[in-house]
Amino acid sequence: MRTLYKRLIVSAFLVSITYATIFFAPTQFFFLVVEIFILLALNEYFEIAEKKGIVINRVVGLLFGALLPFSIFYQMESLVLVLATLSIFISNFHPKFRQQALLSTAVTFFGIIYIAWFFSFLIKIRHLEHGSAWVFFTILAVKGGDAGAYFVGRKLGKTKLIEHISPNKSVEGAIGCFLTTILLCALSKVYLPHVAIGHLIIMGIVIGILSQFGDLAESLIKRDAGVKDSGMIPGLGGIFDVLDSLLLCIPFVYYYITAYPSLGQ
Repeated sequence: MRTLYKRLIVSAFLVSITYATIFFAPTQFFFLVVEIFILLALNEYFEIAEKKGIVINRVVGLLFGALLPFSIFYQMESLVLVLATLSIFISNFHPKFRQQALLSTAVTFFGIIYIAWFFSFLIKIRHLEHGSAWVFFTILAVKGGDAGAYFVGRKLGKTKLIEHISPNKSVEGAIGCFLTTILLCALSKVYLPHVAIGHLIIMGIVIGILSQFGDLAESLIKRDAGVKDSGMIPGLGGIFDVLDSLLLCIPFVYYYITAYPSLGQ
């Protein structure tokens, strides 16, 4: 019960800060928050990899992870990723990487793509028409679904989902997440009145699936490294734990909105 209270208190604080940042903070502050989350989550990911015994190009990884959000403003993401690849290879010329050159390169570059680039799409969404509402939609759908999974799983969870990856996740919790996400997306018609309910439901279905894949993907990484949480946020773990279910959903929302121009008008 104490863990639940901690989780609720910390979640309420994060929700308040997030809401204020999305709707009231200037663009520069929103960008700074995204940048901080990327660097903290990426650093936690590198720490997990190092506990697995992998030698990480931490400085190079964090540098290019930090550059990716800036590159969005200049449409230079591809250039930054190419330079990141080159820099990782060059840094691997150092003798300490000799035994793990392939593994170090792959794990470092994956972190840059999966965490820094994917989360940077939040900036792209913010700059669309109705961008703040779409950012709120994405975070509400994903984290609301997480809450649905937690409470339904706690109350009704009996059937293990994928026990060897995440023993605490249940089929009932997964269904709760899926249905909660769709419901929240449908209710988003209240603050996205120009969007057809069909689009919102379709997005809810996809987000309800992708968010759980993202959660399981991080659980798989942590279990492989023998790590329970990526950080020390009371009741929530780490920043990587907070972002895991968002990482696959944010690019999807951006590409879905841009595929249907009427959604951004």
